Amino acid sequence: MAESKGMSEGELAEPLTSPRSAVTWRSILLGLAIAIFIAVITPYNDYVVWNSFIVGSYFPPIATISMLAIVLLINGPLHKFAPRFAMSPGELSIVLAMALISCSIPSQGLLRQFAPLPVAPFNMTGTNPYHDLFLEMDLPKWLFAVDSLDTGHREMSVTKFYSRLAPDESIPWSMWMKPALSWGLFAAAFLTAMLSIACLVRFQWAVNERLPFPIAQLQSMLIAPPAPGRAFNSVFASKGFWIAAWLVIVVHGSNGLHAYFPNAVPAIPYQYDLTTTLTDDPWASLSAWPKKGTIFFTLLGVVYFTQTRVSFSLWMAPLLLVLIRWPLTAQGDTTLSDAAVHDQGLGASFAFIAGVIWIGRHHWMVIARALFGIGRPNDPQGAFVSYRSAAIGFILGTGGMFAWLWLLVGCAWWVSALSVLMILMAHVITARVVAETGLAYLRVPVNMDSIIKNLPVSWMRPRDAFFYGVSHYGLMQAARESTLVFAQTGLQVVDSVDPSEKDRRRTVPVLSATLIVALIAGFMASLYCYYNWVTPLDPVNNDGLLNVWGAKNWPQTWLNDFPTQVRNGAYPAKSQNSWLHMGIGLTLMMVLQALTWRFSAWPLMPVGYLMCSASTSFYVNNAALSLFLGWLFKTLILRFGGAKLFNDLKPVFIGFIFGEALSTGIWLIVTLVLAMHGDQFYVVKFLPQ
Repeated sequence: MAESKGMSEGELAEPLTSPRSAVTWRSILLGLAIAIFIAVITPYNDYVVWNSFIVGSYFPPIATISMLAIVLLINGPLHKFAPRFAMSPGELSIVLAMALISCSIPSQGLLRQFAPLPVAPFNMTGTNPYHDLFLEMDLPKWLFAVDSLDTGHREMSVTKFYSRLAPDESIPWSMWMKPALSWGLFAAAFLTAMLSIACLVRFQWAVNERLPFPIAQLQSMLIAPPAPGRAFNSVFASKGFWIAAWLVIVVHGSNGLHAYFPNAVPAIPYQYDLTTTLTDDPWASLSAWPKKGTIFFTLLGVVYFTQTRVSFSLWMAPLLLVLIRWPLTAQGDTTLSDAAVHDQGLGASFAFIAGVIWIGRHHWMVIARALFGIGRPNDPQGAFVSYRSAAIGFILGTGGMFAWLWLLVGCAWWVSALSVLMILMAHVITARVVAETGLAYLRVPVNMDSIIKNLPVSWMRPRDAFFYGVSHYGLMQAARESTLVFAQTGLQVVDSVDPSEKDRRRTVPVLSATLIVALIAGFMASLYCYYNWVTPLDPVNNDGLLNVWGAKNWPQTWLNDFPTQVRNGAYPAKSQNSWLHMGIGLTLMMVLQALTWRFSAWPLMPVGYLMCSASTSFYVNNAALSLFLGWLFKTLILRFGGAKLFNDLKPVFIGFIFGEALSTGIWLIVTLVLAMHGDQFYVVKFLPQ
C-alpha cells in the first residue's frame, strides 16, 4: 500500500476506539509499577532460582501475565459493575507498551551481559596469562569497579561478586557508580538509536508493506474493550479460548505436578525424542533436531496469524538444509559444517538488510527530506514523533555509540564502525523478522568476526578486539530481547487504539522514561543478586555460577580468548572458506528475494532461508515442530473450512498462547514462593531458554 498523502501514520490504523485520554496518571503509574516489578524480579527469577526466563521472548510471560491480571481481575469487574472507573483501551495500551519495553532491560536485552562487565575481566586475571595482556591493553580504569587494574582481581567488588557477601558485609555501591555511568553512556546511545529506529520504520512495515505484526495483533486483542454491560471482550468471552487455555494448563500442570509427585501424577507428553533410537546408519548422520521436538503452544498459536507461505518457509527451509547436509555428514564431508552455515547466514543477512533498504527506499527519502527540512506537503508525518526528530535521535544514538568506542575508549575507527553496523543489523533484522513472522524466539546470524578473522590479524590491536567483544556479546546478542522489537510492538499496540494526537506525542517520552527507570531498578537488583548468591538455588539443574554465560562464558570468549588471539598474531584455523560461504549466502538470499518479489506464488520466502542459515542454533531447533504444526493446522482449516472456520477458530489459537502464559505464570509463582520461603522446589520449564 502506498503512503497516504498528507496523513499521519496513526490515521491509517484500525482503531479499537478509546474515548478517554491514553496517557493518564494512572496509566503511567501502573505502567511504571509493572516495569519496576519486571526489572527487579527478573534477575532473581532467571539467575538465582534458575526458573523459566520471565521475559525470554517477544511474547514475554511476565508482561502477558501482568496484563491478564489487570484485564481479567480488575478491569473486567469494573466494566461490569462500575464502567466509568474502568481503564480505557488507550490507557491499557500505554501500560502494555511500558511493560513490553521494560522487558528489554533486565535480562538478555541488556543487563545479562552489561551488569557483569565492570568486574568480569578480573575474574580471569591474577596468575592467569591474561593478566599481562589485560594490563597491556591500557583500558580506562573508569570502566571498572576496582581501585587498581593490576590488583583488581583481589578487591572485594570482584571477589564477592563471584562468591558471596559475609553477613557483616554490604554491597560496595560506591565502587560501581563511575563504571555504571561510563557503560551507561554506551547503553543510553544504544537505547536512543533503538527507540528512534522503531519510530522510523513502523509506518513503512505496517502500512506500506502491510507486515502482519502477529504479536502486536495478539497483544491488541488482550486490551480490546468489551461490549457495554459486559465484563470481558469477545476473545475472553469465547468458549473456544478457555477450552484451549485450560487444555494447555492441564498439560503443563501435569508435568509440573509430576516433578513434585512422580508416583501420583503422570506427565502428559508433548514432545518426542528419537535420538537414542535412531543410532544406526543412515539415521546416525541426520542432524539432531528432526529426531526430536517439543510443542511450544505459544509458537503454534502465533503461526496461525502468520502468512501461510511465511510459516511454510520457516520450517521447510531448515528441513531442506538438514536433508542436504545429511549425506555429506555421512561421508565425513565438512562442506556444510556449522561454521560454514553461519558464514552463509552472515552473507544472507547482508542481502536481507539490503532488500529491506531497497523496498523502503521511498519512505527513507521521505525521512531524509524531513531531516533536512525540505519535506513535501503530501509527505506522511511521524505519528509519535516527527520523522525529523526520530532521524536526529537515530544519528545521535548511532553516532554516540561510534564516538564512545572510537574517541572515548580508544577502539580503532574501523572496528568501531563495524561494531555499530553489526549491532544495528542484528536488531533491525530481528525487528523485521518478528514483524513478518511473529517468531517469539530467535537470534539472527550477524557475526562480524567472520569478516574480522579473515582480515590480516595485524590490522587489530588487543584493545580493539576487547571492545569488539563488548559490542558483540553486549549488544549484538541483546537482539535476543531487543529494545527495538519491544518498542515497535508497543507503538503498534498504542496505534491500534487510535489515540489523540496529544497522546501520541506523549508516548515516546513515557517509553523513554520507562527505559531509564527499568535500567536503574534492574541494575541495582542484578547487583543485589550477584553479591548475595553464588550459584542458583536449584540444586539439580544449574550451571554452577549465577548467570554463568553473562558473567563468565561470554567474557571468556570475547574479552579473553579473542584479544589473546590478536596478541598472539593468529586466529584459529578454519576448515571452510568464509568468503565463499558468505558469498553463497548473499547470492541465495538475493535469488530468493528476486523470486519472491517477482512471483506471488513462490513458496520459499527469504526469511525462511535467513532462519535456515541459523539452523544450528537452539532457537530454530526448538521451534521447528511447533512451526510445522501451526502451518499444518492453518492450511487444513483454510482448505476445508474456508475463511469462516479460520475466523471462528482464532480464539482457540489465542487460547493456546495465553494458556501457556498462564501456565508459566502459575509455576513461576509456585517456584518463587517456595524458593523465597526456603522450601525444596523443582524448576518446571515450558519455554525455550
